[in-house]
Amino acid sequence: MNVEMKALIKLKRLMGIELACLELRTLVKLSGLRVSNVECGDGWAKVTTDGEPERLIGVINRAALVKEMMINKVKYKPTLIKAVLSSIRVDLPHLNPLHALLMINLTGVADGPIIDPFAGAGTIPRIAEELGIRAIGCDVRSVSDITCNALMMPIRPGSIKAVVTDPPFNRVFRTVSRLSSLYTRFLKSATEVLANGGSIVMTLPSYLLDIVIDEAGSLGLNAYCIGVDHVHGALSRFIVCLSKYDD
Repeated sequence: MNVEMKALIKLKRLMGIELACLELRTLVKLSGLRVSNVECGDGWAKVTTDGEPERLIGVINRAALVKEMMINKVKYKPTLIKAVLSSIRVDLPHLNPLHALLMINLTGVADGPIIDPFAGAGTIPRIAEELGIRAIGCDVRSVSDITCNALMMPIRPGSIKAVVTDPPFNRVFRTVSRLSSLYTRFLKSATEVLANGGSIVMTLPSYLLDIVIDEAGSLGLNAYCIGVDHVHGALSRFIVCLSKYDD
């Protein structure tokens, strides 16, 4: 007979309440853990289950925004994820590995395939592979896996479970088109390769948020989370999650 178990979890305030709670709920669901209640607040969460502490420990080991967990006065700190993050090179300009992990987790994908069409140094696909998720990384100037154009991805339509990416965000980034056009054209391409029920999780500068949300709506995508990524100083970007469901 299973005994009810309550866990108190400390969350990082890195992205505010919304993303920390959504990540935790997504990973709990992904784990198959039988949960009767999940409460979330600013910097904390309470999870009530009917046992299976090993699965709950597995959840916090993968979570980007969990600091520690207490069960029956026993403290658990994430260990597995430290090893995953330490395997990523930090000597090249790249997305913060912790943020990359968070973005992957927010998709709710268990095995893939996922694609990062602006892979750069390959942070997102490499973390995905460490988690056992099949991943494709490509870029127009590739130091990752494949050279490809994010605006015309050479991928079979409807075959990708998630698109997770960190597109160019600097206003002076050298492209043949305006940055807003790059984002809207990318969304169209991403929607075409995305399977029904799949997700796009991406970063974007604040001045493009309204444009991206409007374009997503016109493509039939639903925004299920929006969070703030504080890069440094006054520089902030948004992390936006979009889902695809055909009528």
